[in-house]
Amino acid sequence: MYSREETCVQKGIIGIFDSGLGGLSIAREVRKILPSEDILYVGDCGNAPYGDQPEAFVIERVLKISDFFLKHNAKAIVVACNTATAAAIDILRTKVSIPVIGVEPALKPAVLNTKTGAVGVMATTRTISSERYQKLLNTYNPDNKVKVVSMKCSGLMNCVENGAWDAPETIDLIEKYTKPIKEANADFTVLGCTHYPFLKKQISKALGPNVMVYDPSPAVAKQVLHQLEKQGSLELAKPGTERFLITGLTPKTQEIISMLWGKPVSAENLEI
Repeated sequence: MYSREETCVQKGIIGIFDSGLGGLSIAREVRKILPSEDILYVGDCGNAPYGDQPEAFVIERVLKISDFFLKHNAKAIVVACNTATAAAIDILRTKVSIPVIGVEPALKPAVLNTKTGAVGVMATTRTISSERYQKLLNTYNPDNKVKVVSMKCSGLMNCVENGAWDAPETIDLIEKYTKPIKEANADFTVLGCTHYPFLKKQISKALGPNVMVYDPSPAVAKQVLHQLEKQGSLELAKPGTERFLITGLTPKTQEIISMLWGKPVSAENLEI
């Protein structure tokens, strides 16, 4: 890993990575508000899901992929994975001097805006079980005045990775995980995994019209914009480019990437 001095760059790519393809939900939002930036996306599909891996392994992958970004002249790194953010973002921030933006369940707006006194959080088992998530609960709901229904949504990530958004088994899982949230009379549900925005329509349908489903992707993209403005490295003068590098790339994964991105793209296999 580079030292702080060596990683201080003013121009270059925005590196965005996830354990799989869910981080494309954030990459899409970054592209919308930063049309001139060059995006390098890494999907670590060959080692997914991170939620099934030991924490030390997740930290190792985060540092290795970040090092790869730095070698490609990154000016900001987006850890577009809740599991990786919880496990490794604090460590990563001690290693680099460029902005590092993470993603975590957006408890604050849900707790502040609920009218029913109950909110739902849908996330992976590792995210819900993490110390970082517990700190979020202690920070934004210290007195437990709001009932937070934290659902460990095992399997939903794979539904997105497989392109099975409307498959019966996906709908069954969504019904299973949203049932306790509905029973608690929650009026906000936070999507605590970057894969889940691709299932937002199905989740919203299961929860009903009176529940707001909160996707944190736009807020993360705005934070990227803010950090680039802050360090004076915002690119405004040219069309931006995208490059998609995937560990363990398969023809099926290539197809799913294009579907999630919204247009045909050519992904490259990455060995790292």
